[in-house]
Amino acid sequence: MLMSTGQEALWLAHRLAPESSAYNVVLAVRLRDRVDTVVLQQALTALVGRHELLRSRFPSTDEGPVRLLAGPESVRLDVREVPDTDEETLFRLAQRSGEEPFRIAESGAFRAVLLRRDVADAVLVTATHHLVSDATSQWVLVRDLFAEYGARTGRGAPVTPTAVAPWDEQVCAERDFVASPRGQRAAAYWQGVCAGLETAELPTDRPRPPQHTLNGATHEMELDPATAGRLRQTAAERGVTPFAWLLGTFQSALHRSGAGDGFLIGCPATTRFTPGTREAVGYYVNALPVAGRFTPATTLLDTVESAQRQLRTGMAHARYPVELLDGGSSRGPLFRISCTLVAADRLPVPGLYEGPVCLGGLRAELCDVPQQEGQLDLTVEVLQGADGFRAVLRYNTDLFDAATIERFGDTWRRLVDASLGAPGTRVADVVLVAQDDLYFLLALGSGAA
Repeated sequence: MLMSTGQEALWLAHRLAPESSAYNVVLAVRLRDRVDTVVLQQALTALVGRHELLRSRFPSTDEGPVRLLAGPESVRLDVREVPDTDEETLFRLAQRSGEEPFRIAESGAFRAVLLRRDVADAVLVTATHHLVSDATSQWVLVRDLFAEYGARTGRGAPVTPTAVAPWDEQVCAERDFVASPRGQRAAAYWQGVCAGLETAELPTDRPRPPQHTLNGATHEMELDPATAGRLRQTAAERGVTPFAWLLGTFQSALHRSGAGDGFLIGCPATTRFTPGTREAVGYYVNALPVAGRFTPATTLLDTVESAQRQLRTGMAHARYPVELLDGGSSRGPLFRISCTLVAADRLPVPGLYEGPVCLGGLRAELCDVPQQEGQLDLTVEVLQGADGFRAVLRYNTDLFDAATIERFGDTWRRLVDASLGAPGTRVADVVLVAQDDLYFLLALGSGAA
C-alpha cells in the first residue's frame, strides 16, 4: 500500500517525536442520550471498513515507511466509565484522550473513546494522527459514524455510502502529476514564489532550541459581529474573499511585529479535486507558499489584493507536494508560520459548531478541546461561521509567552480595523497603540506623567 509525499513527512515527524500529540486531529462530541455501545461498535466497524486509512498501520522497513491494512474489526471502541466527574474534569479527560500518543506501526492512527459519566451523559472522542486525516476528514468521520449508528437503531435513514476513492489511487495521481509537464510547470511556479524569500519568523521570547520542539498552547480571538459584517461587505465590494482580506492583514501584522520585509508563510489547502475524494477520510492537504513583500509604500489593500491573487493562482498548482520544494537542512524549513481557513458553516456536520444538533438520533454538542498545538512556531486557523469569524492561534511555548501571542493578536485586530476603515492606508502608518495608551506613553517620554 502506498503513502503520499505529505504522509511520509508526517511519518518522519512522528518517528522523531513519537510521544507528541502535536499532530493528533481530534473531534469530541458530548452526547446527552443513552448510547448503545454494541451498536456504536458495529457502526465503528462499518466506518473503518469504508475508510481504509482508519485501519492502516505504518511500520518501518529497510526501504522506508510502508502502509499495511488491517481488518475493519481491528479498531475497538474504548469505553471508559467516569462516574461522579464534574464538568471541568470531564473536559480535561476528553482533552487527554485526544492527546494520547499513537503507536502507528503497531495499532494504527485512529481511536474512538467513549467517556461515560452517566447512562445518558457521555463524550465520544475521535482522534486520528494527521497521517490519515485532516480537518474535513474528522467531520466526515463523525458524520458517517453517527449515520451508521442511527441507521442501526432505527433513528436515522438507511445509509447509502457514496463511492470513496482508494488511497493508492490518490497517491498514484500525485506521482503522475509530479512527473508530468503540468507538474513541472507547478514546480517552476512555486520556485518563483519562493525565490529570494525565507520562512517568516517572529522575534521569540527565548532562543530557539537546537532541535524543533512540539510543545504548544492556544490563544483565541473573535471578531465582533459588527466588524465581521463590515469585513464581509468590504471584501465583497473589492472583489476578494473575507479570508484573503484576513490573510493580507495577517501578513501585515507579521511585518509590523518584526518578521521583516519579505517572507513566506504556508496556507494549507485541500487537494480533494475528484468526486471520489470529497467524501473520503484521508490526508488531502497541501500547504501553499504565500509570499509577503513590503515596502514603505505598501498599503493594506495591496496586501489583501496580493493575498487574493496568490490564493487564486496557487490553487491551480495545489497538486504539487510542498515537501518537494524544501531546500533541505541548509535552508531550513519552508514554513514556521501558517494560516488556513476552516469554513465551519460548510462542514459535513452542519450546525455542530454553533450549538446542539441531532446525530444518529442522539442529542449532541461540540466539546471543543485544544489540539494540534506546537506543530510550528505559529499556526492560525480562521473559523468562518454563519455569524462571524474566530481565529485560533496555536503557538510553540518554548519560543513564545502567552502575552506575546495575545499582543500579536491585538496587532492583527488593529490592522483589520484599519483596513476596513481606510484600505489605502500604508501598512507602516497604522497606529498599533490605543489612543489613551499612546497619550500615556508620550507623557512618560516627556516626563509629564
